[in-house]
Amino acid sequence: MSPLSLRERLRSGRPVITSELVPPRGADPDAVLGQVATLGFADALNVTDLPQARTRMSALAAAALVVRAGGRPILQMTTRDRNRLALAADAIGAAALGVEAVLPLFGDPVPHGIEASEVRDVDSAGLVALLADLAEGRTPDGLELDVPATFLIGAAATPGRTTLENLASKIDAGAAFVQTQIVLDADAFAAWLEPLRDAGLCDRVAILPGVVIPRSAAMVERMAGFGALVADGVAERAEQGDGLAFACELAERLLALPGVAGLHLMPLGASPEAMSELAAHARRAHAQG
Repeated sequence: MSPLSLRERLRSGRPVITSELVPPRGADPDAVLGQVATLGFADALNVTDLPQARTRMSALAAAALVVRAGGRPILQMTTRDRNRLALAADAIGAAALGVEAVLPLFGDPVPHGIEASEVRDVDSAGLVALLADLAEGRTPDGLELDVPATFLIGAAATPGRTTLENLASKIDAGAAFVQTQIVLDADAFAAWLEPLRDAGLCDRVAILPGVVIPRSAAMVERMAGFGALVADGVAERAEQGDGLAFACELAERLLALPGVAGLHLMPLGASPEAMSELAAHARRAHAQG
């Protein structure tokens, strides 16, 4: 990983590449450390917070293990499972453990049949504001912190769905970078980005579009069902085993767009070698462009 902090990397003018680490279903720290090693191409790693609302190692514990291994975690925090007091407590603990970045999320809904309640004490924009208050030393219950909890705060967006107003509210609350959901159509993403750029939002925040290596038509169909922007012919290329080449072309086109500061590369079952090759291609293309 880069010797620069994520904040320094975002200010460097070079493309920032983040990726995703999913905590294991168990208490084995080596399962986290192994992922840190295979994801070494990334400048920082999103540590997911109970994806699909199913029990795993806590994101906070996994993030601490990433710090121990010399990595830079971006701690995902969902509003689903904790009220604002517990969210603040976890954030303060994360700062004490060396976590420098947090990504507030709404979180996947609890599946039907699982006996667990959703909290939703704040929405994701409210959590951004809560984290910004902690950096000022203010807690949700009106107390003052002896030592503020300071983070680089992120926000999530779904291209084609997230509105300018929604994203602007998160940036106004304190978000410094935006990671998007999966993009498989550079033209559609450019059309979504243009009004954000015209409104000056890209000057205030680093935009990192989400990129995957499509490995089958079924995978592409699932991503489209989740709201991903998908260009014509992507499913066919995935079926032909041309997914890595497509992802490299897409990454190159996205990085060439004004307002794009880097990429968020999501493995989703792709091999470490393929992900590393994708990251290397993106960096080479940017350097040559």
